[in-house]
Amino acid sequence: MSEARTTTSAAAASTTTGHPANPDPVWSKAGLDFDDSPDSWISVAGNAVLVPTVNALVAVDRATGRELWRREPKRKEEDYSYAVSGDAVVFLEDEGKPGDPALVEVIEAADGRTLWQASADDVVVFDKAIYTVECVRGRDDCSSMRHDIRSGAQTWPAPAGGSVDEDAVGVRHRRAAAEPALVAIAVEDPASTAKRPWALVEASTGTVLPGRAEHHAWYNLAAGDLLVATDHHVSSDSGDCRVTITATDARSDAERYRSAVYSGRRKNGECQNMLGQVFGDQFIGVGTRIAAVTDSGAPQLFDLATGTTVWTGSGTGSPLDGDDRSVLFSEFADQGALSLFDIATGAMKWTVPDQGFEPTAMMQQRTIVAGDRVVVGGFLRSAGGHVTVVFDRESGRELQRYRGYLGGAATDWVAVYAQRDGQPALEFHR
Repeated sequence: MSEARTTTSAAAASTTTGHPANPDPVWSKAGLDFDDSPDSWISVAGNAVLVPTVNALVAVDRATGRELWRREPKRKEEDYSYAVSGDAVVFLEDEGKPGDPALVEVIEAADGRTLWQASADDVVVFDKAIYTVECVRGRDDCSSMRHDIRSGAQTWPAPAGGSVDEDAVGVRHRRAAAEPALVAIAVEDPASTAKRPWALVEASTGTVLPGRAEHHAWYNLAAGDLLVATDHHVSSDSGDCRVTITATDARSDAERYRSAVYSGRRKNGECQNMLGQVFGDQFIGVGTRIAAVTDSGAPQLFDLATGTTVWTGSGTGSPLDGDDRSVLFSEFADQGALSLFDIATGAMKWTVPDQGFEPTAMMQQRTIVAGDRVVVGGFLRSAGGHVTVVFDRESGRELQRYRGYLGGAATDWVAVYAQRDGQPALEFHR
């Protein structure tokens, strides 16, 4: 591979919109007790807008806002989550009381019809498959099975020994992560004295490969044929924000490299530890390339498959969001100016000033990079509430500003929770 590139900065983007603030939505819907937890996002599957509320996942018609169907947790006291794969919706309930299983139901988004459902000790979701994990003797002896996501059919001739894990590269916002060819699996109990409990299993066959990695209580995943393990607390006592990365050949068990990237810092100087937002997904990036920070605090793109830096960006920053085209960094992990980098070249497309959003964990800014837009929302004290701002991806020019909490966005829509006639309502904008 050629040497990593170092990029230069771009001019600050204009923040003039020329559009009216808070335009009327395509539709608004009152009476939804929406879930405003940091990792709760609205998604669209086909013509269904999926709205996570406190007590149910509610699907409404994209054109009118009319309710189509809803799913409530079977165990009322338990939280639920969901993921979208094409026109299918995966509804998940985690384990309840000790001994209770996790519950999974795959739903046709258009009409709410159940395609299949199951229970297991654990459930892992990718875009093409669902893995169920069954354990005996607590968590000391587990096996995993792969299922086709739409039919539920088992695709392996026999279960694989171990517990499959869901770590992946790519911010999802409730979109199911792309299933890799090799999936991380814990073949021994991570809580035991075993030092190398992690391996990779072939998604196509269920064969567990011989390479092993140590357990560090952080992330384990495949990068090509490499088993990658990360440790984010190596030097936290000394204030070093290092994230160590080890890569083992999954087939030969030979160590291929040891390297390090760094997490960003909050404005108070504390290490973020995560390579992204506190409540975000594990890795921002695409394929085997992840957004991170250099030892000097500069943005970088690091390739897990080679253990090398692809490019180093200008300035300082902490990764917030991204997709296969761009990576969004913030000056500090919890606040500061925003900068967008081209993921292929590392060139800074634009930077905009700090929007002034509150940096506290429950009020931190929410971001979505999608289509031709970058959408950022947060609590703005000067506005007396939450504000959602839409920027043009190419120029950084502010396109629109809504009063309301950013619920979700994609290539051609933005959803915010706002106040209409003194009542909380979901607003759907195009």
